Amino acid sequence: MSYRLLGLLTLTALLAACGSTTTPTPGKDTAFGRLQQLTPGQESEIHSKLKVNIVLVGYDRKQSTQPPANSYTVDPDVVLSGLPATYRAISRNSSAYSVNEYIGNSFEYEYNLKFADQAFEDDYFKYLSSIAVQKPLTAYQALYNCQNGTVTCDEPAETIARPVDENYEIDANQAEAWLVQNGPRIGVNTGEYTVFLVNWYGRDDFKNHVYARANAKDLDTGEPFGQKDSRKIMAWGGSVNTTPSRVWFYDLSAGPDAYSFNWDITREDVDGDGTMDYRIPPIWEYGTRKATYRPFPRAGLSSDLSAVVRYVAINLLFTPSPLYRPALTPPEQPESIHLDFALAQQDTTHDGRNSLKADLIQERIQALHPFAKLSHSVREIPVGPEILEAYRCFITNDVCSPSLANRSGGKLFEYALNDLRNNPHNKDSYVMQSYAFDASQDQEGGLLGIAVDDGVTGTQAFVYSFLQPTLRDAGYGFTETLAHEVGHHMSLSHPHDGYDSEQNVSYGPSGPSMFVNVGDESNTIMSYINLSNEFGQFNLDSQYRYLTAAYLNSANAILGKAEQAGKVNDLKAAAQRADSEFARAVAAYRNMQYFEAARAAHDAYLRVVNSAKSAGVNVQAYRWYESLTPLAVGQRSTQPRISNSFAPTPGAVIFPEETDFQRQLRLSN
Repeated sequence: MSYRLLGLLTLTALLAACGSTTTPTPGKDTAFGRLQQLTPGQESEIHSKLKVNIVLVGYDRKQSTQPPANSYTVDPDVVLSGLPATYRAISRNSSAYSVNEYIGNSFEYEYNLKFADQAFEDDYFKYLSSIAVQKPLTAYQALYNCQNGTVTCDEPAETIARPVDENYEIDANQAEAWLVQNGPRIGVNTGEYTVFLVNWYGRDDFKNHVYARANAKDLDTGEPFGQKDSRKIMAWGGSVNTTPSRVWFYDLSAGPDAYSFNWDITREDVDGDGTMDYRIPPIWEYGTRKATYRPFPRAGLSSDLSAVVRYVAINLLFTPSPLYRPALTPPEQPESIHLDFALAQQDTTHDGRNSLKADLIQERIQALHPFAKLSHSVREIPVGPEILEAYRCFITNDVCSPSLANRSGGKLFEYALNDLRNNPHNKDSYVMQSYAFDASQDQEGGLLGIAVDDGVTGTQAFVYSFLQPTLRDAGYGFTETLAHEVGHHMSLSHPHDGYDSEQNVSYGPSGPSMFVNVGDESNTIMSYINLSNEFGQFNLDSQYRYLTAAYLNSANAILGKAEQAGKVNDLKAAAQRADSEFARAVAAYRNMQYFEAARAAHDAYLRVVNSAKSAGVNVQAYRWYESLTPLAVGQRSTQPRISNSFAPTPGAVIFPEETDFQRQLRLSN
């Protein structure tokens, strides 16, 4: 061996001994070895940087030293200044019982704001013109013209900037699809979360217009909700495609429409609660000096658009907090879920089973729990004095259970609790128990359904659904309502109410946040607008993120139990392999491959739970109903924070399922 080669080998050995060429393995030392993702006995949080595209179509960019030149001039700095930098998701309902309960999903936003170029705008509005179909004015366009609460007037109201004198209807899905397909032309990846802020007004080819899903019908009755004037819209998005797209558009030159309530620019308080309801007017109102309910300065357009992006698109559609805990039975998650539908039919003039398509509900819910085996059953329960009294107490808010914390719903809850405890499917499955009450007379204002909690910890408990003559006449059945409410039970929130993480505020369509009702104008059965009977892309993204974190933290809890039980050596190999699988899950998650992330996390969780059981670790599913006793008044250690309206409120609160204002809107034509 040459001296030169010997010297090189010696130098290499010295460098290796000094550690100068080694890189520490990422992760944390645990009893199970060094782990990157798992934190045995502790909770993990999956943090991701998320790009949000904001594309202005048909708007002019404000010059820095000049006032807005017209009603559609936007200052991008103002838009961006109102947006959140971060978000941490909470379980909203359980957090209302105590402190914020974080579920393991957090985000850091990166914004990409751009103005579409002239060619893009020309092509888009040319396309809209080509698919637009002339229609009569909607009732809400006529209401806007008159501003007197009626659809007829001799002359347009003096308070409006201009009357709507014609109307064209545009298919919302087709408009969304064009934006999805053409976004790459302007450097926008529509597989990322993208808001298109659209304005057609001010162009020579402008047409007064609304968007529609004209063929939308109720699954049970065939009621053509898509034909109703109240379902003509100004925003849409979140449709499910083979290659995921994540687009929501908001067109301030459309309408005016019902759900945003922007047709009324005269009254301050439109829901009757005594406070001003902040709405965002049609684009042409900015800069007017007329006697509207609030000023619409041109400079205010940018902050209004910013509010829509923050409080609707980001907080309610793209990265919302779940209503209930996504982890149904921690630490052991259910591999089998049984949907049990109990039909109480008081009205014998028809067969309520024809309005309850359990197979369709199961198909919809399967998308939310794709790795569990789902089954269902439909049974009729005798409509005797006990169930009738329980039903009456609940729907009339009568104090029938004065000694219980749930003073009106106590009887119905106790009935359901006893029913669930005796359900034979409990042995092998997580039972999601739902009740469908088919009443022979109108006994309440029109509530369709509600997903209730356990009254103690905010854990999801039962689903109740209601039909009565006026609701059947309005075209409703049980199927879509039950799918909506079971969606709540499985975690999902409405697209019109939610939580702002940085501000620690819950809000919905009332007062300063009335404008967020436009979130219902999106493709999801969780909306009140009856234009979709499926869970949309935004729902699926959220649910798969929730499941990824839930599987990770369930595995953490099981490993913590194994360590306490002295079974570390039995699970060390499984923990190492599962950690690698969780690393792949997190990588997919951060690449917005949320289904793949949830699937990998589920596989990793199974590896941990099966190994723990094989080693004799006591791993059990949490069954909230086994030891629960309905609480007496005052026995709760802390009272849940409950709001009777959707007005912005500090912290997590339990909102009503529906206000009278929303119900009137939902039942309107």
